[in-house]
Amino acid sequence: MTETPPSQRAEQAGIDASTKVPVAVLLVCALLWLVSGSALQILASIQAHSPAFLSNCEWFTFGRVYPAAQNALIYGWGFNAAFAVSLWLMARLSCAALRHGGWLVAAAVFWNVGVKLGMLGILTGASTSVALLEMPRFAVLLLLVAYSMVAVWGVANFSQRNTGHAYASQWYLLGAAFWFPWLYILAQGMLFVAPARGVMQAIVGEWYVQGLYGLFFIPVALSSAYYFVPKILGQPIRHYFLAPAGFWWLVTVLPLLGGSRLVGAPVPVWVPTTGVAAGFLLLVGLLAVGLNLFGTVAGSFDRVRASTTLSFVVAGVAFFLLWGVLQCATALRSVAAHLPLTLAREGQDWLLFYGVFSMAMFGAIYFLLPRLLLRAWPSAMLVWTHWVAAALGVLMVAGVLILGGWRQGELLNNPAVPFTEVAQAVSAWLAARSVGLMLLAIGHIAFLLNLGWMLCAGRAANAGGLIPPPAELPLAKEPRWQESQT
Repeated sequence: MTETPPSQRAEQAGIDASTKVPVAVLLVCALLWLVSGSALQILASIQAHSPAFLSNCEWFTFGRVYPAAQNALIYGWGFNAAFAVSLWLMARLSCAALRHGGWLVAAAVFWNVGVKLGMLGILTGASTSVALLEMPRFAVLLLLVAYSMVAVWGVANFSQRNTGHAYASQWYLLGAAFWFPWLYILAQGMLFVAPARGVMQAIVGEWYVQGLYGLFFIPVALSSAYYFVPKILGQPIRHYFLAPAGFWWLVTVLPLLGGSRLVGAPVPVWVPTTGVAAGFLLLVGLLAVGLNLFGTVAGSFDRVRASTTLSFVVAGVAFFLLWGVLQCATALRSVAAHLPLTLAREGQDWLLFYGVFSMAMFGAIYFLLPRLLLRAWPSAMLVWTHWVAAALGVLMVAGVLILGGWRQGELLNNPAVPFTEVAQAVSAWLAARSVGLMLLAIGHIAFLLNLGWMLCAGRAANAGGLIPPPAELPLAKEPRWQESQT
């Protein structure tokens, strides 16, 4: 493997320097939200099986803590991390420095102030009670302004690229940049500004939730995978001609999956039927992504284990394929009949957001921060602790919720079983979820401690025995679709 030429390395260093301040600010905010969101998740989970816990404090009752925890993770950790990684990836792939980064710092401040105000609104009882849209309307405008600032900078960076073509990672990043505001504005308008009537509100709500996961978080996660897998392995994406087909297939099918959430609901029959059909069509996109990424990794699993970034990113891709298979299985009407009003849907969403998106973001952060801060991660033990806790924690939480939801559905569908017995049977599964969330929190604390240690170490730490940031490997070129045919 030949190393990156000095001229290219200098160019990469200049690009990293241009993204350093805004990306670092976004990542620090993201990790603070991750830890606080995890704490709220644990509180909500404990209250689900021990209702008397903190029941005397109205701010921390389950009806407020649970949506606050969801919003802290989605809009606090998720969006801050997505902004940071997307801006860095777009600058790197465009071979263009990020200009006027101070505006992005202002955007980061606006976004996090908006999330904070929204969280306070939820905890004080001003929630809208619509899933993932619980924030009061006074926070919405601030979030939209901040998002537009970040998205415009990313798109402008792409338009000034110094490369002859766009990579697969850039397709997903550009798509996510445009799709989220479309989803958010339409959902806000149809639910709060000019509210739709009757069952249309339920359809819009589920469409937004599925669109948020499928058209924002999944594309950002896949963009990281399409960048880091060939980058670190030093070889091109296998079967790259499938990448455009996989991209368009996924972005067409994923939003339609929202209908599968409404199987058994009092909505027009075509709505859940569309979701069921989309669940099976999803397999084609999964096959394309699997052939691209696992085809590239095949034969190099020893190098995956040796790379912190690849360990997280490849795990995220594996969770994505697992989620897709589960989505297809639960789309069957015979299976879906057991799942409404159970924990199973939450388990699938958790597998998607944490197992796919968050794992990809962790891998990206472990790669980019040493290059931005010009220093190494201080503790290998904390990195290992984070990896083990994250992998085991997401499997435990998602597995407990899916299996517990199936058992819950069986009991709910049995008219001979009183509801009190159903609640008692589910209580053990909820307690196991709390243990899984605590395991995840251990990993988050290890991650935050390692970051704090890195930030406090200073540039002089490299002279004190720490391993310097790894040298750049050349980016394996991803051929254009037309070129890959020859």
